[in-house]
Amino acid sequence: MKTTSQIKVGIGPRFFRGLVVCLCLCLCLCLCLGFFSLSSCKSGSSKPNPEAPASPGLVGTMHELKNSLSRLLPAIIDLDQYNDPKKQDFIIAEVKSLVLLSKQVTHSTAVARRDPSMRFISNAFLDDLEKAEESLLLGKREYARYSLLNVTAYCIECHTRTSTGPSFASQELENTLKKVGRLERGEYLLAVRQFDQALEEFMSLIKEKLIERNDFFVVDKAVRYALAVTVKFKSDPKKSLEIVDLIEKSAFAPYYLKQNAAGWKAALKEWQKEKVSSNSGRNSGSNASSLASIKERLGKAADLVKQGSRGGLDLFNKSGDIYFLRALSTLHLLMESELSTKLNKDQLGQALYLMGFCYEAVKDLSISTLHESYYESCIGAVAHSPWSKKCYNRLEESLFFGFTGSGGSRIPADVQKKLEGLRSLAN
Repeated sequence: MKTTSQIKVGIGPRFFRGLVVCLCLCLCLCLCLGFFSLSSCKSGSSKPNPEAPASPGLVGTMHELKNSLSRLLPAIIDLDQYNDPKKQDFIIAEVKSLVLLSKQVTHSTAVARRDPSMRFISNAFLDDLEKAEESLLLGKREYARYSLLNVTAYCIECHTRTSTGPSFASQELENTLKKVGRLERGEYLLAVRQFDQALEEFMSLIKEKLIERNDFFVVDKAVRYALAVTVKFKSDPKKSLEIVDLIEKSAFAPYYLKQNAAGWKAALKEWQKEKVSSNSGRNSGSNASSLASIKERLGKAADLVKQGSRGGLDLFNKSGDIYFLRALSTLHLLMESELSTKLNKDQLGQALYLMGFCYEAVKDLSISTLHESYYESCIGAVAHSPWSKKCYNRLEESLFFGFTGSGGSRIPADVQKKLEGLRSLAN
């Protein structure tokens, strides 16, 4: 388990590496792999730096990383393989191998010579892998799967868009993507940030299942995934309404889904009426420092969370999704900007708490325990504050609920120890 001194992850000028580190890691891996001229994929324009000769050991390690990821990907994407008891030893062994290989990259002197920032980025990459390994061993398999999908996305996103580095395409991966259902394929595309392709898979699945009049649980999940793309990543209320209309116009959609659709539609119509500046979207490419002040941004996010919570939070009532997704988009935009360096302690605590709350509200659309990571970061970043206490209370409740079954609550000893350390930081 991570010690309490390790929970202050990602706090800094660009402190939420969930989105930012992905891009940085891709860039640095591309540079490193291009400079090292791996035999598996050479780029004609890449020339070695004579001042920093390539490290044969690092070349081999990066090649092994590529091979391990290529072997692991099909088993992560295909839920049948991932949940197959016969595959568990293989999956755990490959993850352990990735952790060991990543440690070699992290400790390599060649990495520091190539690019000083690579040290931090490779540490972040290793940290995510260790979390995935830890989750597998604790039985938190869903968390581990999404963590591994996101880890592989670091590399895949880069190496499918540039001419340098290894190719992760393989016949086995291609066969797996063809074999799995649209939902799993859409999840994979979403993980590697291929939003348009992911949305196409989800939309096709929704239309297909509504015609077949079955698997409404899958329809529900696909609809909410599609809305996550159009609201959180594209900031597009018009496209979001097209998704909602599919449910409203269906004669076969279940009542609870139609009720949620009515709530989504009202929220989207309200959003359309708002005066939204052209640079408020996540993909606008504008400098977030030109947006409203920190206070106004946090106030807007807090108001959206309040609106999303009006109908309550339960298994079937997801009518607040639009508000929570919009709040996340607002908060991520703030945290990824230069304004993040100007947050005072109270503002930082509020931002982390709100992000944790939102991810908890939509946890079935992302890593199911991602909110716990934000609560932990809040406790470590603004220790002994009102916000750290609020974050601890929600974290404790979430952990107790997660380890509760028909036989009562059984909290593992290491989790209890971790909670004790966090409680002392929070209070």
